[in-house]
Amino acid sequence: MERVKAWAVRWARPLLNWEVAAYVFLAVVALGMHLWALDARAFQYDETLHAFYSWKLYTGESYQHSPMMHGPFQFYGTAALFHLFGDSDVTARLLPALFGTALVALPYLLRRQMGRWGAMAAAVLLAFSPTLLYFGRFARNDIYIVFWTLLLVVCLWRYIDEGKSRYLYIGAAALSLSFCTKEVSWITTGIIGLFLLIWAGRELVGRVRRRVDLKALSPPADYLIVVGTLSLPLFAAFCQLIPGVDIDGGAVWQKALVVGILFAVSLAVGLRWDWRRWSIAAVIFYGIFCLFYSSFFSNVDGLASGIWGSVDYWLANRDAPRIVQPLFYYPMVLATYEFLPLLFGLVGGVYYAIKGDAFSRFLVYWAAMALILQVWSGENTAWLSVHIALPLILLAAMFIGRALAGGWPGRWARVVPAAVVLALAVVFPFSVHVALQASYNVSDEPPQMLVYAGMSHEMRQVVDQIEGLAADSGKGTGLRISVDNPLYWDWAWHIRDYDVQWLYATDLVPDGDVLLLAPENEAAFEPHLGGYGEGQHFHERIWFPEEYRDHGIGWWWRYFLSKETEGPYWSSESIVYVAQGVP
Repeated sequence: MERVKAWAVRWARPLLNWEVAAYVFLAVVALGMHLWALDARAFQYDETLHAFYSWKLYTGESYQHSPMMHGPFQFYGTAALFHLFGDSDVTARLLPALFGTALVALPYLLRRQMGRWGAMAAAVLLAFSPTLLYFGRFARNDIYIVFWTLLLVVCLWRYIDEGKSRYLYIGAAALSLSFCTKEVSWITTGIIGLFLLIWAGRELVGRVRRRVDLKALSPPADYLIVVGTLSLPLFAAFCQLIPGVDIDGGAVWQKALVVGILFAVSLAVGLRWDWRRWSIAAVIFYGIFCLFYSSFFSNVDGLASGIWGSVDYWLANRDAPRIVQPLFYYPMVLATYEFLPLLFGLVGGVYYAIKGDAFSRFLVYWAAMALILQVWSGENTAWLSVHIALPLILLAAMFIGRALAGGWPGRWARVVPAAVVLALAVVFPFSVHVALQASYNVSDEPPQMLVYAGMSHEMRQVVDQIEGLAADSGKGTGLRISVDNPLYWDWAWHIRDYDVQWLYATDLVPDGDVLLLAPENEAAFEPHLGGYGEGQHFHERIWFPEEYRDHGIGWWWRYFLSKETEGPYWSSESIVYVAQGVP
């Protein structure tokens, strides 16, 4: 009994201190911010795709991986929530909201590296980050990758400190789930792997010279072997970046050969290092990967799509990007939304580059490499800025914690903490204002740079009108809706429960109670509109007016202070008709 009491006291004591209470309070606040009015904003274009295919999986249709919509994790995760809570706009965004909340708690596990005040500052900045809050309420997969990446980093440094194998296994799971989520995982894995290779490279080269003796390595070398060998076969398609190497879509055996060679190398290195620990990590990694990409063994071809097809698709888009931005795009987005971590991150980056330890210099390296590689990747978009914001926030928070902890020499003992507190008092409230405005303003004004291929609030109003019409007419989900085919992706999620007629070029006769029509086809439908009332035009897709391409710092400063733009959102219109006689 005494042993039980001692055990209870030992484990209960850390759970009762102010620090844990502060993290719990912050997590509750973060959960509230992520869940508040979660369905108020109109669904953006990508959100409709992700929600619709998750719903199809939920309703019994099989899932097959398509690189166009990234990894399978979000579809199975969202479909699971549909099973638990039903399908709605709220539950379609619930998974990112939960991941955005969980992200706030992870810095607690880095207290030893960041210091208590630094880790707490990181949790606060993550909770109130304008970009992370916005995309933590957004049915897209970037917030999941941010969580998996930080968890992978947590496991790395916990393993370095404690040497416990469980961090290798949790890291293997995080790594696999990251690859099951989105292609940016290849970038984040490369960043972490290269850092570990630089750190442990000399040690590994020395061991290779001694007949490839990989026993009893340092923790960084251990982690490098686990991350490197498990992920190496998934980098197979990058061989096409080698000049003269061109493997076309039908070259199945060539692809299998490259993957097989890399897997054989991984197997040989892993078993020579530590057969037991590597085998457990490999079972975790490939078990998760195979389950998701094979659609739980109902689509074995999905394994090839996940291993080779994802990178192949990404490389093709890099060569012919659909979204081309100027080189200053990411710094401009960060300066607009993440100005607080950018300010302290730049100062902290200089400080830690000179006086830092391994962890702080890792953060400097991570932030710089994330920026460089995201620019190199070709397609630059607002949602990808979260992968740069994450290390920048950690770097800024660590410096803030260092500044507030004291211990500065001479006159700096008062100057540095006072300057940091003053800067936070001025900048932090403005940062919170920007976060709340970006996430909770349901209208299209002021225009937000975070929005790309968005949907106007007017579309949200039309959805509400259709729902009201279904209720008032007594038809409910039996309401017949005719939809012009160009609007398929915009509307498939919103009208999933209704009786839908899709109108193609060979079928221009609508018979629905409601008709949704693309303006460019209005003339073709004109002979068949006699049974409808007057059409109501509304804005549908919206884009940020990309005036920054041709303007200087003056334009950015006006937008930064008041979100002023010279032109309106670029927008596409649609027309909604209601049949005569329908109330």
